[in-house]
Amino acid sequence: MPPGTGPIVFERWIRGLLVLHALGAAALVGAATHQLLWCRGYLRGQYAACERERGMARVSAALYVLTFVLGAALYPTYKVRVRAAWFDVPLPAGDLGWVGRLFDIKEHWMALGAAAALALVWLGRSAHPARWPASARLYVGLSLVVCATTWTGAIIGLVVASYRAVGAVGGGP
Repeated sequence: MPPGTGPIVFERWIRGLLVLHALGAAALVGAATHQLLWCRGYLRGQYAACERERGMARVSAALYVLTFVLGAALYPTYKVRVRAAWFDVPLPAGDLGWVGRLFDIKEHWMALGAAAALALVWLGRSAHPARWPASARLYVGLSLVVCATTWTGAIIGLVVASYRAVGAVGGGP
């Protein structure tokens, strides 16, 4: 523990939370990808996978919320133990500030994706393309945003963790 810092909320469970966060993110990537693949036929007026797709949109939104909550539980430890100690200070091995900034970009993209996931569930209930074909472009577009932000967040999360993860002990970046 760096001098002058005491225990941080949830730090005792940080590794377990990180694993759950990673598993939630992996499930979210799969759910968002399946949902996009199942709804792409809507642009051609094909609704064969309608019920599965709508269910997967709900699963994606739920996984977004779960993954967000787990990430929020990890954030205080990341901010103090990783970002402040490794990414916001020049190190002999080189400046890793860009890694912390990349994490910030990921957080903004994930917020956009979460909003899109919730909007997709709302649109699926109120104006699903199977009932309102004019909404197909908006619906598939939102699905694409959810899928793209999910993949982007997962990849950036892996890159950041490859430099320094919460709970890492000893050694350099």
